[in-house]
Amino acid sequence: MPPSSGLEGVLNSSIASNGSTAIPQSTTLPDISLGSLGSSFHSFDEDSFSATPRKPISPSRTPNSDRFDRHGGGLYTPAAAAGPATALLASPPPSTLPTAGRARQRGGDSSEEDGDDALDARYGSVGEGSEDDGVLNNLSLNVSHRRDVRKSKAGGRHSVAAGPSNQMTLREQEQNVDALQKENFNLQLENHFLKERLASMAPDNLESVVSENVKLRVEILTIAKELKKCKKLLLQQDRDLAATARERDDKGRRRERDAEAREMEGMWREEKEKRQAVEDELAKAREEHEDKVREIQYDLDELRGQVDDQLEEMSRLRDTADIAQDELEKVREEARGLTDSVGLGRGRESRTIAKLEADIAELKADLEIAQKRSGGDVEAFEDRINEWRDKHDAAQIELERRDQEIEELNNEIDAKIAEHERELNAVENEWRDELLVARSQADELKDVMAERELELDDFRKLLMERDDDIMGARDRIAELEAARGETAERLTETLRGIEMDNATKEEDIVAANHEVDRLGQRVYELEETIEALQAREADLEAELNRADEDKAHFEELIDALKTARKKANDEREEIASALKRESDARAQDADHHRRAVAGRDQAQERVTAELEAARDRVAMRDRDLMNVQTALRSLEDERRKIGAAANSDQHSLELEIERLRRDLGACEDDLDRARDEVREKEQTLHDRDMELAELIDKTRDLEGHLSNERQGRLNVSEKLDAMTKTAKQHEREVSTLRERLEELEPLLTETQNARMQVQKESERQKQERSDLLLRVFKDVNRFLGTEDNTTPHNFVQFRDTLLQRMRSINGARSDFDKRIKEVETGMEKNMTRLKRQLDAKWRALDGFEASVKKLELQRSQQRAKLAQKDGELDVARARISELQREANLARARGPSTPSGGADLQRALDRAERAERRAREALASIQALEKRLAEESERASGAEGKWEARVKEYESRLRIAGEKVKAEKQGGKERARQLEDQVRDLHTRIDHANVQNRRAEGVVANAAHLLDNNR
Repeated sequence: MPPSSGLEGVLNSSIASNGSTAIPQSTTLPDISLGSLGSSFHSFDEDSFSATPRKPISPSRTPNSDRFDRHGGGLYTPAAAAGPATALLASPPPSTLPTAGRARQRGGDSSEEDGDDALDARYGSVGEGSEDDGVLNNLSLNVSHRRDVRKSKAGGRHSVAAGPSNQMTLREQEQNVDALQKENFNLQLENHFLKERLASMAPDNLESVVSENVKLRVEILTIAKELKKCKKLLLQQDRDLAATARERDDKGRRRERDAEAREMEGMWREEKEKRQAVEDELAKAREEHEDKVREIQYDLDELRGQVDDQLEEMSRLRDTADIAQDELEKVREEARGLTDSVGLGRGRESRTIAKLEADIAELKADLEIAQKRSGGDVEAFEDRINEWRDKHDAAQIELERRDQEIEELNNEIDAKIAEHERELNAVENEWRDELLVARSQADELKDVMAERELELDDFRKLLMERDDDIMGARDRIAELEAARGETAERLTETLRGIEMDNATKEEDIVAANHEVDRLGQRVYELEETIEALQAREADLEAELNRADEDKAHFEELIDALKTARKKANDEREEIASALKRESDARAQDADHHRRAVAGRDQAQERVTAELEAARDRVAMRDRDLMNVQTALRSLEDERRKIGAAANSDQHSLELEIERLRRDLGACEDDLDRARDEVREKEQTLHDRDMELAELIDKTRDLEGHLSNERQGRLNVSEKLDAMTKTAKQHEREVSTLRERLEELEPLLTETQNARMQVQKESERQKQERSDLLLRVFKDVNRFLGTEDNTTPHNFVQFRDTLLQRMRSINGARSDFDKRIKEVETGMEKNMTRLKRQLDAKWRALDGFEASVKKLELQRSQQRAKLAQKDGELDVARARISELQREANLARARGPSTPSGGADLQRALDRAERAERRAREALASIQALEKRLAEESERASGAEGKWEARVKEYESRLRIAGEKVKAEKQGGKERARQLEDQVRDLHTRIDHANVQNRRAEGVVANAAHLLDNNR
């Protein structure tokens, strides 16, 4: 059959010339690929490919126009895409989990739709216009890995996760998808030509057989291929179903978290705006402060210049005065030296001296005036300097206050940012934990899929065994047909002999004998069945009697247990009453002991108080004795001085000493008595403690005895419950045996009904025996599609014809087996290629994770730099305060010292440099914050792109999941039909065997009768 005009136009267009798998225009048959087998199901794409004309490729076409052509109905296939096969996994995940969680929270009516959405999110789809064979064709594409990777130059599109790994932009992904669609179209063309080639090669009488076998084999191979290729999709579907269930359970919590995140983000923006406003105000205040400082500096420079001029003038005047003084001294010395030698020069010298003295006085007056004037100027300058210093201090205080406010705001903002970052880190940790859990689940599901693959291999082997069984059944059918032919020949010869004698009579005799034998056999079987039933009935009666005996025994045991329980209850009540009495007695003893212990404690406290009082008295007496002794020593000293005048005092003192000694002896006696009383009390307390310990030991013994009694009671109760359960179980067994006996009674009537059914079955089989050979022959003719449906009357010709047609069926089967093996090899190659593509995608995902880690490292580095800049700012502020202290010290020293102005100038220079460093640090902080804002905007843009991409992939993969389910359902139905056919063939074989055995029996009986007649 020649190709249609539409297909010729497609092959002659530029689309076929651009693809890597274009079909050459030749007369040879193209190779069969897995995509061509997968697309054997008729789809809408094939009709659109064959009916819709192609649009010419425009060089100015953009990806947007490509998408419009795909969605709008027009078919456009671009040139080969330049991008690796890992395009679907090149984009990074969202930077924050709540945003990704909102992207994943989608509406659905069932968990099955959610699972399909998860599959779409993981693998994507080929296009929105693809039908049932879109997923299979895209999974079996031969994507070349030797394409050049070109960077995208489209405006506004860039790779989010930049790194050393070969990742793709959105434009490259679209180009890759277009290339895959082109290859899909080429494979569909290849499939179309294969079908046409097969239709042209096959004869007309085998067309139905070939199409049926092709459909069966393609469906079986499609099921096997889909079970292997879609295992990742199914695993991801199960995983995403679980994730969707968890998300549905945690929906409220995530909404709250999202609301909190949005609230925190709004607060962060407000704080950022406040911080920006405060920083603007601070910048204005700093500019004003800098202006004021520059003005003060300018005034100070002017004052310094004036002071320096005054100081130079003063130093010049001092030098002039010193010179004049020196000249005056010289003149005076010369005058003193010349007074004696030259008398005439005295007048002139005196005039010179007077003139010099007048000059000196004038200079001194000028010096005093200059000093007064310079002193007033200096005081004015000092007043102005002090005023500017006060203004500077006020501005500095205001600046410090503003800095403190800014620092507080920065601390609040940093605290909020730290809290937000902690929440983000917690969310990232949860996302990573969920990722680890998902990976572990993926590993477990991989093991499950491996087991399913093994089951699939077993199912495939079972199908092969069933095919072998079908072939064996067909061989057996052929053998049975051959044996039936021989039996038919023998039967015809025998019947000819019987017709010569008395055909009708002999047939009746043979049938009667056969029926008698069969009925005799059936009667014998029924008698054995009746005997077995009677024996079973006797056994059941014996078991019933034993059950009655066991029941009586159990009733006796129950009565004995009830009696024992009653006795145990009585003993328990007696023991409980005794224990109650004993506990009451123990409570009384315990109260008595508590009272005794309380009395002992009170006595001990009283004795202790008395002992402390006695000790205080003894200490007081000791102090009095020491005072008396010191007084005695002083009195003795005084007595030695005074002499006899102190005799009366000595006598009185001796009497006082005697009295004190008597008091000391009485106190010692009281102390001894108190110690004896304390010892007696301690002994009494020790005896009471011993008695209390004995009572506690007795109490513990009684408690142990009580616990033993309770344990024994619990054991008796458990034994009684066990015996009760056993009795109930035996009663249930007795009732079961009775029901079973009642069920066995209707068996006699069932055997009679079965005998009647067997008779009817034998009559029906007699009628079917004559039609079996003709039916088999007609079925073979119908299977092969032969036009000659006449049945030959000669059995030899009939057998040869049937064997020839069975050989043709075997030849067709061998051809199909060869084609199936070729298809399996192609499928294995495609599977290895797809595995390599999947490994490349996983490597791309690992590269994306590495890029995410790199971004996190850069963020930590930026934070470290920000902390370093804050430290530098603090150091600069400390340095400014130090310089201010130095300026204050220099100001306190005043301009009296020559180095005061220079120190002040150096301090101001240092302050200006510190201010400059502070401004630079602030500028760097603002630059860092600007970079952070840009990074956040970039991350939000990437999140939006990621969400759009995920939604698109989810919609595509939902369609793919529905198609896979439809294919699986069709495969199951086809397997069920094959099993039904196999069972039908087995039943036919069994019927044929039964009929052959009956025919052989009839032939044997006929031959026996002929021998007897002869």
